[in-house]
Amino acid sequence: MDEKIDAAYLQTGMFVAELDRPWLDTPFLFQGFLIETDEQIAELRQYCQYVLVDPLRSIGWNPPHKTPAPKEAPLLSLALAENPDGPFARNLNRYPDRAQLEEEMPRAKELHRQAEQAVQQLFEALQQHGATDLDRAHEVMDGMVESIICNPDALALLSRVKRASSYVYARSVSVAINMLLFGRHLGFPRDHMHLLGAAGLLLDVGTIKVPSEILSKNGQLTPEEYEMIKRHVQSGLDMLRESKGVSEKLLSIVAFHHEREDGSGYPHGLRGAEIGVPGKMAAIVDCYDALTSERPYARSFTPYDALQHLYGWREHLFHTELVEQFVQCLGIYPVGSLVELNSGEVAVVLAHNRVRRLKPRVLAILDAAKQPYGAPVPLDLLTAPKLVDDQPYQIVRALEHGMYGIDPRDYYL
Repeated sequence: MDEKIDAAYLQTGMFVAELDRPWLDTPFLFQGFLIETDEQIAELRQYCQYVLVDPLRSIGWNPPHKTPAPKEAPLLSLALAENPDGPFARNLNRYPDRAQLEEEMPRAKELHRQAEQAVQQLFEALQQHGATDLDRAHEVMDGMVESIICNPDALALLSRVKRASSYVYARSVSVAINMLLFGRHLGFPRDHMHLLGAAGLLLDVGTIKVPSEILSKNGQLTPEEYEMIKRHVQSGLDMLRESKGVSEKLLSIVAFHHEREDGSGYPHGLRGAEIGVPGKMAAIVDCYDALTSERPYARSFTPYDALQHLYGWREHLFHTELVEQFVQCLGIYPVGSLVELNSGEVAVVLAHNRVRRLKPRVLAILDAAKQPYGAPVPLDLLTAPKLVDDQPYQIVRALEHGMYGIDPRDYYL
């Protein structure tokens, strides 16, 4: 079991399994590394208050003084998931679903395809000319806003698609979708949702100025490389200011998406209210999407685990109530998640029940013996279908993407 070690007591020979903040806030990566030099210790102390150390992979393990392990929070607890109270829950608008998932999916697929195409064209134009025209992106965003308002689960399912061949474009679209979902959940009007979604598409345009060998580096970044990564925010702003269809409000969201509540973010080290609600939302969504993305240099987390991390980082890195609202927005088991039921069956989460987020609609694809069903079995946990012993179906745990050789996308694309 990993040990929580205060940064003041780090030693060479320790294997750092995890940090106390997102990987994208530091030169370090989540897959872990062995502390071999005093310089690494100094850098860890610069960025982290504590780290998690794996004793089994450490060399000459000698447990130093460590901070006491906190009591595990009632992670995204039942009360949090089922009781959406608080200032951000007093929605400006309520958006009842106007279509079933199956009805909205064809339009959502086409919009998702158009969005990836628009982002690719946008990035290529920026790469070649240093500026672009966002008219097409805004046109596609109008359609995405309407789809999210009509039924958010269709595009939410598609946001789980991040093909390696188009990682940057697919991730931009995924961030945009999650920004729209967040805006819908908080009851923002259509024009505000459009702004959030458009900003989501553009958060990381500045990465086109970062050498690809740095973006895909499998290991600790040097201080110089990390500074190049951090400059992507300003690079993106410089290009967008030369582009057509970019408002100052949109630019401010792009500018603030790596700022953190405690001032530890970049590029300006802003704190709290200096960041603004849209910037705080972008920071949460961008971090969540990075954690759940498949990358060559760091392992991806299940949506459940990613939300667990965000929940643990609330207050000092991210706005507490916005994190809690984001959890309520996605649900503890977000759409597209692979889960195991108390029957032993394996299912993919298809759609949420808006009132009871812990009881989504799922599609059972493996039986209790983990063998594929000839035809997947739809279950609506809200209607409390019963097992043979008269117990209601429940989700017992989230599963990692690809577990049992399953790709959930095969069942809804």
